Amino acid sequence: MSYQDGISRRQFVRISSGVAIAGAFAGLAGCSSGSGSGSASTSASAEASGSASANASASESASASASAASSAAAATQTVTDLKGATVEVPVEINKIADLWHAHNQVVLMLGAGDKLVGTTENFKNMPWSAIVYPRLPEVETLVVGSGAGEVNYEEALKLEPDVVFASDDEVTETARKQGLAALNVGFIDYQGLRDNVNLTAKVLGGDAIDIAKEWEGQLDDNIALVADRMKDVTGKKKRILHIANANDFTMVDGPKTIVEEWIKLAGGEIAIDKEGNRLEVTAEEILNSDPDVVIIGNAGPEDVERFKADEAFAGLRAIQEGNVFANPSGVFPWDRYSGEGALQVLWAAKQLNPDLFKDIDMVQETKDFYMQFYGCKLTDEQANMILAGERPK
Repeated sequence: MSYQDGISRRQFVRISSGVAIAGAFAGLAGCSSGSGSGSASTSASAEASGSASANASASESASASASAASSAAAATQTVTDLKGATVEVPVEINKIADLWHAHNQVVLMLGAGDKLVGTTENFKNMPWSAIVYPRLPEVETLVVGSGAGEVNYEEALKLEPDVVFASDDEVTETARKQGLAALNVGFIDYQGLRDNVNLTAKVLGGDAIDIAKEWEGQLDDNIALVADRMKDVTGKKKRILHIANANDFTMVDGPKTIVEEWIKLAGGEIAIDKEGNRLEVTAEEILNSDPDVVIIGNAGPEDVERFKADEAFAGLRAIQEGNVFANPSGVFPWDRYSGEGALQVLWAAKQLNPDLFKDIDMVQETKDFYMQFYGCKLTDEQANMILAGERPK
């Protein structure tokens, strides 16, 4: 399938499923236009056309609806989380406590932002999260700090969530001991990301299932496009150093991670031999690795300049050749654990192989993704800022 064919397919699916999916974005209208604009007139028209017979049966209908709602609320389903534990959760999810920074992005992407009652300090501080979802500052902060953070289980219990999402084993088990229906949705690779999104959609039900299928189709299309164009590329691979975030230039990502996965897809190889995420290395180890390209996660242009000016890294080939970049960061950083990782594959391929991917317009790709999965209409300037890792103005 050509790239143009892939776009046409996605546009067709988006149009044909638009009616089913559009309602899921009612709470995600922070940077979109026209959300819900027809609801008031539609409601008024329906009220004006109400019949006498409908009024006479209103009490009976209300009673039946209340009974059905009560039954739905009481129904449960058993799901298996990504660590293999079986957990019973309500079929109807109305309140979500999300204790994993990254997973909050998936909840928004699947149209369930209005169900969030608890989130994390880290996610609230993501530069574009409140732009996409203006209600976010009102959601209770249950986790402070990075990593697993410090969790306020007492406050979580008060919120009475129908489901709790987490990625840390200890946090998940502690939440369960408190009587919370907690699912561990942690993962380390693109297959895990797929499983994460699909499991979340299964728990949420309704439109989320269709949205998850559309998202997975886009991820698979992008990976297939990159793989097809890279299949005949030969020669020495560019060695990539991926710095986890701009707060510590000696914290890097190694093999057997989702970071290595998109680097390999883009035709590169990871410069650090140690396995795992967020590894502490020395400046000397970075110098010895002498990467062709340095990519800094959760960073902006000012951080790129700071790295290039740091005497500890003077002499790196990547600095001398002008190949130091900030990784794009939107609702969540694209480089790890985010549904926006569907865009990361294209971005990385174009950064490492500009001539081979010169027809890929990352500004338009970003705008399309945000409109499709957040109902958020970005300007060209905003899309460029996300691509550069810049914070919104």
